[in-house]
Amino acid sequence: MSPSIAKPRRAARFAGLIAFTALLVTACGGVTEDGAPSAGGSAEPCKRSTEKVIGFDYPLTSLSVYGDLKKFAEQRAGERGYQVKYTADDQDLQKQIQNVQTWVTQKIPAIVSYPLEPASMEPLAKQARDNCTVFVSYASPLKNQDAAVLFSGLESGKALGTTAGEWAAKQSKPVKVLVLNNRDLAVGAQRDDGLKETFPGSASNIEIVSTQKAGTRTEGEQITRTVLQAHPDLNMVLGYNDDVALGARQAFLNAGKDAKDPGIFIGGQDGSKEGLQAVSEDGIYRVSVAVRIRDIGFAVTDVAADLLEGKPNTGVNVPPVAVTADHPELKQYMSDYS
Repeated sequence: MSPSIAKPRRAARFAGLIAFTALLVTACGGVTEDGAPSAGGSAEPCKRSTEKVIGFDYPLTSLSVYGDLKKFAEQRAGERGYQVKYTADDQDLQKQIQNVQTWVTQKIPAIVSYPLEPASMEPLAKQARDNCTVFVSYASPLKNQDAAVLFSGLESGKALGTTAGEWAAKQSKPVKVLVLNNRDLAVGAQRDDGLKETFPGSASNIEIVSTQKAGTRTEGEQITRTVLQAHPDLNMVLGYNDDVALGARQAFLNAGKDAKDPGIFIGGQDGSKEGLQAVSEDGIYRVSVAVRIRDIGFAVTDVAADLLEGKPNTGVNVPPVAVTADHPELKQYMSDYS
């Protein structure tokens, strides 16, 4: 199943409900420990909790990168004496709102949240900060945040488009393309926007035969299989993440295509362990626009912990890199998973 995102009107109702609930909660307001004004605006200082607990709200638990993010976040948490807790959002906006609301009400010391719908998370983030809870946004920046753990979706999409375009320019045959996007997610929309900025560009041999939504490996495989049946000469798939693109790769293999076919290009984004492994085989899976999952996992703990301890930290923005089989940093990226 693809991520279940509520319709705008439904999301607006939840946002309104949360905003109303926030008015009923007593806020400590004032300033943070480093002297910056808090969300509450009161003259009283906001004293951070000394309990070493961080809540990591990551709703896309079906993605292959999730397990590695947890591993690296927990590794750093162990080094710093922290405990990391998790939500079970099941990729559902309503569940995410309910789970984060529970943490806010419990006044958990710090929350790192990947908002499925940023506008619906804003009232909760404000309420959390009014309670003196550290709130760190993940992937999509919020107005009500203490810091953010970011990686540019726009630049990732641009890099995928550029790499695909360079490959297409070297082909003597027409390039028939399937684009698998996921604009329901803010970062997915950014990646799709970036892709459109650089692909197909002015190339005359590229034809986009289909653009469809896909968020999981199963969807990537099923959609690619169907498009291959309609377009047997399909020879390029550009995926919004590695899971989708790996599903597309499997569809080509199931259709009897050679894993080393020089006339097929499949590209994904994220830099997941399996995505990088597929790239290292130097076959039809030609690129994963990667961010260092280790660095992001460490940042989930470090940014929140630093703020709890009164240390200045505005967050991180991890740059994406188009990792191909001949990229000098491929082994370094893969070594994070050893």
